[in-house]
Amino acid sequence: MADSQPTFWLGTYTADGDGTAAGIVALTREDAGTLRPSFAHAAQSPSWLTVHPQHPVVYASEEFTGRVLALRPDGATLDALADTTVDAGVCHLSVAPDGSALVAADYGTGAIIWIPLSDDGRFAGRPVVTEPASRDPYGFDVDDDTGLASLSTPDAAAREPHAHQSRWLPNGLVVTTDLGFDLVRVWRPTRSGLVHRQDVSLPRGVGPRHTLWHESGHLHVLTEYSGEVFTLRFDESGALRVLTAVRASADSLENDDTGAEIAIGDRRDRLYVGIRGTNRISTLEVRGDGTELRAIGDVESGGNWPRHHIVDGAVVHVAHQFSGDVATHRLDDRTGIPRTVVGTVETGSATCLARASVNIDS
Repeated sequence: MADSQPTFWLGTYTADGDGTAAGIVALTREDAGTLRPSFAHAAQSPSWLTVHPQHPVVYASEEFTGRVLALRPDGATLDALADTTVDAGVCHLSVAPDGSALVAADYGTGAIIWIPLSDDGRFAGRPVVTEPASRDPYGFDVDDDTGLASLSTPDAAAREPHAHQSRWLPNGLVVTTDLGFDLVRVWRPTRSGLVHRQDVSLPRGVGPRHTLWHESGHLHVLTEYSGEVFTLRFDESGALRVLTAVRASADSLENDDTGAEIAIGDRRDRLYVGIRGTNRISTLEVRGDGTELRAIGDVESGGNWPRHHIVDGAVVHVAHQFSGDVATHRLDDRTGIPRTVVGTVETGSATCLARASVNIDS
């Protein structure tokens, strides 16, 4: 029998984001592994969702209004609990494992924002922009005599910071990505906010977008512009270092292709990358001690513009922004590669899938 409660909440783009949805959608797993959609809550482009680890509270970022919503589930609907406002462009939220705070990434300003939470999951204070702001490692040179910064490249002034994601790590640290400045940033959480520890520069123009932590101790970083997966690890001194980089696709990438999401499923030796443009899901094999990745197969994503996906046991659900649907693929038992589309549901412009139960990994 199908589950009676939603399995996932789906974030979307509404009219203010040139989308076709009306707000948050509830998705309930059916016996075949497919999903049944129903309307859950009206919101303006709630493009990212996450769930409190201890309490029944769902957080949503209204990307273009700059509001962050706290919502309480009531079956397959969500009721408004509270809201707070940051700058427009807020595109990602992550909640602390102990439920004490949210971290918001703002694509528009490049800011990383600390939002304290109360014991019941409500907002407990004003959002605070974390310092220091990111600086372009490729945009400025410092004159040793004057100490003044000068542009080092003709197009450096055109580069802007674009914070895109945050992730809480098992070692107690937080990492964030800055897609515009090609940075992976490392922070130490405190009761009052994040303390900056390190910036790791990736090659100029690759555009780090989303990260994935693997239990082998490696941080995998998917790049939007170059379509690569960089593998990083903390060394004996506690510094995060780049180890390797591989192309995220088993096939060649087209000029307009962009990396979207990286995910892992029950098979911990398989990673899944969404590629927008040619609209593919690429499967990568994790080899050896976790340092080495190898792309082993690409399949069509089942729609247009696979913005986000999540592995759900023997299937993977792919949220498509432009075709406005979620396609469900069954994974091959032997290879772990998506093989058969078992169902597609219309949802409006889909942007993010969040497990309706506790989820601190996305």
